[in-house]
Amino acid sequence: MDEKTQIYRIIDANLNRLREGLRVCEECFRFAKNEKEPSQKLKELRHRCKDLQDDFEKENLFFSRNSAADIFSSGFEGTENERASIEELFCANIKRCQEASRVIEEFSKLCKKESASQIAKNIRFKLYSFEKDYVKSFR
Repeated sequence: MDEKTQIYRIIDANLNRLREGLRVCEECFRFAKNEKEPSQKLKELRHRCKDLQDDFEKENLFFSRNSAADIFSSGFEGTENERASIEELFCANIKRCQEASRVIEEFSKLCKKESASQIAKNIRFKLYSFEKDYVKSFR
């Protein structure tokens, strides 16, 4: 696999991770907390992921995907299977989103995709603020 394909594979995996984590956080507020404003903010961030995907051309991302070769596809030992509350679930997933957006930001630079890097950075900082503003909703 050439380096460009490796980079696109990393970006694809992290875009998926970011969207999935945002959806989990969104559902915590939409269905568990019945709070419209934070749900809407998370939905808007999730929709920004399409801008990122478009920057990399969906086909490039799709064809670089190799889930069958993922060394963790058969499972992962650790705390991932342990969630004690909706708050803990939210906290784990908001961190997951922050990390994924940082990975996208950094690897975008290798593809000379400055706009994608900036969008990912913007999403990451919005997530930091969101976490601070809304984690108290679960207490």
